[in-house]
Amino acid sequence: MEAFCDPEPNEKTGASFLWVHSEGREVRRQVPKECAVENYFYCHEKDGQRSFLGEEFLADLETASSLVLKEAQRGNLPITLRDRFTLTGYVAMALVRTPTGKKHIDQAAIDQTLEGIRSVLRDPVKHAEFCLKLEEETGKPHDPEEQLRILRSGRVRMVQTDRGWSLKQMAELMMEFQKLFMQMHLSVLHAGDGFFITCDCPVRVHNPATIPLLPKGYDAFDMLFPLSREFCLVGSHSKNVGRLELDREQVTKLNRAITRQAARFVYAPFDADYIQIELQRATARKRLSTRSDIIEF
Repeated sequence: MEAFCDPEPNEKTGASFLWVHSEGREVRRQVPKECAVENYFYCHEKDGQRSFLGEEFLADLETASSLVLKEAQRGNLPITLRDRFTLTGYVAMALVRTPTGKKHIDQAAIDQTLEGIRSVLRDPVKHAEFCLKLEEETGKPHDPEEQLRILRSGRVRMVQTDRGWSLKQMAELMMEFQKLFMQMHLSVLHAGDGFFITCDCPVRVHNPATIPLLPKGYDAFDMLFPLSREFCLVGSHSKNVGRLELDREQVTKLNRAITRQAARFVYAPFDADYIQIELQRATARKRLSTRSDIIEF
């Protein structure tokens, strides 16, 4: 977060700070260590005790990536295969380690389980076999027709509660994204006379044909990750442009795109009305498109 601080420190304390935007709240100034913090987010319960394995794993990755990341934040991309592997691993971590990443993983598990239940209910033979297995396990009768009537007479809410499983899936998914990013050509965008922002979902993997952020001929980027207020990492399957200079209007368009993917917070080295407006619009759109978690059979 330090790389996105306002270049002018707090006039009273002399401390570096970020402008923090969030929907429904006034823009505020915060020091980096107070941003993007959720206590025990990477912990899970194991044998009745809190396990810090996830936090330790991510902390080790951050430490191992620090030198390569600092160079990239200055616009210097890795030249060795090892450093490239380190940087793409950090980007993959930044993509999956967020609350939004966990939410997507949990929802995928719910969808898969739900489809399995529905496939059983659609097949009378499978349903009868399932009820028979329940009878053997519980010693209680489970009539298929009665079970189906009970399910269809109400509504249920399905949740994924195994946090340890979610964290394991996040780690496995991180490896898959690292492989994907390793296959890309990596380049940097320079903000020129503007500044890049970041958010609580900082990595953008998208269809570049729908987002005309860049000059003609340079719009085939498949991954975007703001590194600092001056540089943004991009990945492409089509070409390597090395370093591309953006003007203020192009930087603003990219910042708007980053704002639209934020879950709750945008962190910027400046205050600008368009960030708050874009964030409120994006939040309203997400509310309209959010599906209900109530399930009916």
